[in-house]
Amino acid sequence: MNRMIQIKTSIHDRFSVEFKINFSGQEQHHHLFKMNLWLFVPNSLNINAATYAKDQFYRDVKSNVRLKTPVFTLEQMADPDSVPVKCLKQALAHYESDSSKYSDLEFHVKMYVAIFKSALRDETRALQSQEQSQLTDDRVRGYLDAIRQITSHYRTVMATFAERGDDLDPLAVFAMGDEYMSHLAELHATRLLRHTDKMGLAHDDPERQMIADSVAAEHQYKIAHGYAHFNADSVAESRDMFQRQNTLKKYVESALYLKSDTGPDGAAAQQLTFSVAAGIAMLVSMLIALPFQKYLGQYPTLIFIILVIAYMLKDRIKEYARNRFAHRLKAHYFDMKSKVFFRGKKVVHIKEGMDYIGDDKIPAEVLRARHRSALDNSIPLEQAMLYRKQVDIDNAALREHYEYSYDGINDITRIHLQYLTLKMDDPMTTISVIDETENVRMVEVPRVYNIYIVLQCTVEGTTEYYCFKLMTSRNGIEACVEA
Repeated sequence: MNRMIQIKTSIHDRFSVEFKINFSGQEQHHHLFKMNLWLFVPNSLNINAATYAKDQFYRDVKSNVRLKTPVFTLEQMADPDSVPVKCLKQALAHYESDSSKYSDLEFHVKMYVAIFKSALRDETRALQSQEQSQLTDDRVRGYLDAIRQITSHYRTVMATFAERGDDLDPLAVFAMGDEYMSHLAELHATRLLRHTDKMGLAHDDPERQMIADSVAAEHQYKIAHGYAHFNADSVAESRDMFQRQNTLKKYVESALYLKSDTGPDGAAAQQLTFSVAAGIAMLVSMLIALPFQKYLGQYPTLIFIILVIAYMLKDRIKEYARNRFAHRLKAHYFDMKSKVFFRGKKVVHIKEGMDYIGDDKIPAEVLRARHRSALDNSIPLEQAMLYRKQVDIDNAALREHYEYSYDGINDITRIHLQYLTLKMDDPMTTISVIDETENVRMVEVPRVYNIYIVLQCTVEGTTEYYCFKLMTSRNGIEACVEA
């Protein structure tokens, strides 16, 4: 089966679910991916075109396109001749010879930190998956040494630039990257330290002590450089630190997110068809009015009444023609289209559309993926919504402006479901049961509503289906499982 598409789903918060769709990069110049997201909502929630319009749906859907983070291990990044280190040094050299290259320098600073973040996350997870006997001194020492070397490469470049002048903008960029790297190093070492505690390692264990020393050293580094840091004695300071790190995270990852310019799809065709509709209506009104004017010219009052009637018919004919044309346009156009840019060049073209679909219009393959039971099919229990997305990737343009190995893009779609929960009943209900002693007890039982999402993904003529069940209540999403 085609694996150019990979899907990860997660609960982002109480009321939203996120789908990360990975489109792998290939050698072809262009790749066209199509995704249909079918949302099956219980009819009892009263969701339909009248109560939940397209504008509301698009407010509840957030879609981002980003490059996949280049894959490097910590060991690879620790090499002074690694690609991230070389790109960072080259970007700085280009900026020093031409100050107009500032945006390129900022991009490579962000990329260095983003690659470090990804590599550090993967290595920390790998260590957390080890048994106690496998968490050896060499393994932990190699992990911590790699972090020190990677941050040292970065800080050496930053210090070298700082010695050459007082250009504040690049210094601020370097400082923000350094602060976030320091935060990441401390955060992941702390997580690993917590893992050793769960495994029962003593505080004087050599592996645990090395990790604890690393956390303490990074914390002191943040204090010495005036970076935001956690303070157990100050709620305000810790709050500000958390907000600061979230902002830095968005700043660093902005190098991977692609900017888009969004507008309505088929706007020119729509205006043209509406003009044709107006022309047809005018023609009909003139065909009605002119003969009467010719033969009833001596009756001005009657001519006036006929002209009013002709105008009324013209208005209704125009609206009817507009609706008919608009219905036919829907089959060929989407609601919106986006031009996605990377470093000023258009690299991705996206189209999106949303409609309510009756069961008779849903493909049999989608219904099979939905796995309806005999009871589900016996009565109309669901309203189906279709969210369509078409992604056209210009791989050649991406490679032309991207110094790293291009491996594809991630389309991240987040659906906010709070509006769908408004008419749900109380999240808990009470039922009577008889226990083993034949006494009647009142038991609280969770009340959930199942919302099904079927993803239909097509690339190069191959279609794959994925079905997920969201167990929701008025309190939000309780669970998300693959159905």
